[in-house]
Amino acid sequence: MLPIIELLGKLTESGVIAVIRRVPEDKVDKVAESLVEGGVTALEVTVDSPGAFDAIRRLSQNLKGRAIVGAGTVIDSESARLAIASGADFIFSPSLHQDVIRTSLRYGKIAIPGVMTPTEIITAMEWGAAMVKVFPAATLGVSYVKDVKGPFPHVPIVVTGGVDLNNLAAFVKAGVAAVGIGGHLVNRQAVESGDFAKLTELAAQFTQAVKQARSGREQ
Repeated sequence: MLPIIELLGKLTESGVIAVIRRVPEDKVDKVAESLVEGGVTALEVTVDSPGAFDAIRRLSQNLKGRAIVGAGTVIDSESARLAIASGADFIFSPSLHQDVIRTSLRYGKIAIPGVMTPTEIITAMEWGAAMVKVFPAATLGVSYVKDVKGPFPHVPIVVTGGVDLNNLAAFVKAGVAAVGIGGHLVNRQAVESGDFAKLTELAAQFTQAVKQARSGREQ
């Protein structure tokens, strides 16, 4: 089992966390492989997907050393426990739940709750979250991230919800640790048609965009 510091490094390595939501069970493995080929180092399987826990188990084994796999849309401790037992290394929630954070910490995994307000951000950190997920990012906007980074420069932020190739660079330059991307990356039409090369291409575009934005941020 990797220590949390190594898990955090892998989670933010490419800067892109691919959100695999309700992908047909017979295509999940190929979708994941295609995304990793494009440079993605973290995959989130939402627990509202068919066969989610089985998928997490397979992917965490098959992608070991290349990417880490976590569970998303986790809003209760039992789902967190089942996901971790299946091999999940991180737990994403759309909202803030102390019992989910506690369960994640109990098993040495990363808890990333969804937050929206400054109070929720600091509460999540006080409860032991390793990072926070600002959601919905596109609705709140880049300026919101910049504003909360003022009093909370030490809080690692992941943004999800409406992040695409048009606004990704602005979020990265605002200081986010990573971006979570669903439909703009795991393109439903490409999945349905079996165009996995398209997914690899999209993954490469997103990971390269993060790399370029990070380079610009450091200058």
